[in-house]
Amino acid sequence: MKGIRRLFLPHVGMRGSVKHLFEEFQNSLWDRRGNYQDVPEEKRESDHFRLYELAHGASKRRKFLIDKPELRREVLCELLWEEHCAEWLGFNDLTRPDTKPPLRRLAGLIREPDWTDAENIHKLRMYRAAAFIDCLRPNVIDWETPRIPDMEWVLEFIEVFNRPGTPVEDQIDLIDDLSRPQVPLDTITRTTRGPRLELSASELRYVWETRDLSHEARAIAWDNRIPDPFHPFDRPNLEIFQDKKLWQRWRVAVNYQISKAKALYDPEEQS
Repeated sequence: MKGIRRLFLPHVGMRGSVKHLFEEFQNSLWDRRGNYQDVPEEKRESDHFRLYELAHGASKRRKFLIDKPELRREVLCELLWEEHCAEWLGFNDLTRPDTKPPLRRLAGLIREPDWTDAENIHKLRMYRAAAFIDCLRPNVIDWETPRIPDMEWVLEFIEVFNRPGTPVEDQIDLIDDLSRPQVPLDTITRTTRGPRLELSASELRYVWETRDLSHEARAIAWDNRIPDPFHPFDRPNLEIFQDKKLWQRWRVAVNYQISKAKALYDPEEQS
């Protein structure tokens, strides 16, 4: 494969910032096959439609951050699916193999004209994974410049995630670790990984008992549990909740524990 190049072609951005294009690309992670093709080409090129895509994509991204880890795994699997990448780049149409799909505007700004289809697909998979990771760990990797060591780590993550024989549960754990800021990035891709957060049955029962509280009320309740505060993430929960950089990831981690508690203590799950 060719070396690591920036996401957008060299001529893109010569007249100004392309920050909005990175945001547009990140929002495109939640596109679903067919939706884009249903929009007439002249409308796709309009400024109004691009603004709609940005707003719609941002809304989907916010929902993604509170999704269950297993749903986030499904998103990443589709993003890394080579056939889906080929369609996004305009190389083939999965629903109509004898035709090519309409060219997406962003694809035209990303495709390397001197590269093979396989090399372009490799590039898109790398940047899709980087944008996905950035959603869960904002500003931890530099995929816009890009910083080469960061992108090499992204490639390592893809290799670990897609390693043949990797159980679904391990893939879910990889994504869950991305959402937990206390887990160092370099430990996530280790072949032998350290112990994960494992709550006891009684702790999961307590999590289940507080499921109906708002996130803020839950943080307060956990910090003030009697006789001992409940700090599953090794810091006061309200402190994490009030940290603008951490509160979203705290919610994701808490929701994951609630889903585990639900499997044990929800009567409907037992029937």
